[in-house]
Amino acid sequence: MGRGPDPVHDAELQHCHLLHRALHEAARTRLQDASRPLALVDLSLVFNGPAEGPLLARGLVTGGGRSVCFCEAELVDDAQRLVARAMGTFRYRPPGPATP
Repeated sequence: MGRGPDPVHDAELQHCHLLHRALHEAARTRLQDASRPLALVDLSLVFNGPAEGPLLARGLVTGGGRSVCFCEAELVDDAQRLVARAMGTFRYRPPGPATP
């Protein structure tokens, strides 16, 4: 049996996307070659509470080395209340052949 739209689930997916994007962009700051691919190997999300108004995702690198990068991100609402946090581990993949 099909279900109708689920606004809570949709909001959680949007929050996940924003956090993942913030983590990804933070990991990219460690690369000299912006076209080098990244692979997300671990992702942890914690939802803290409901959001009100526009959201802002901020990501930062917390560690890593030549092949792995550890990042954290937070999602805050318009009143700077913490909505969700994420931790991610990325593996830097070797540059591959150019795609047509």
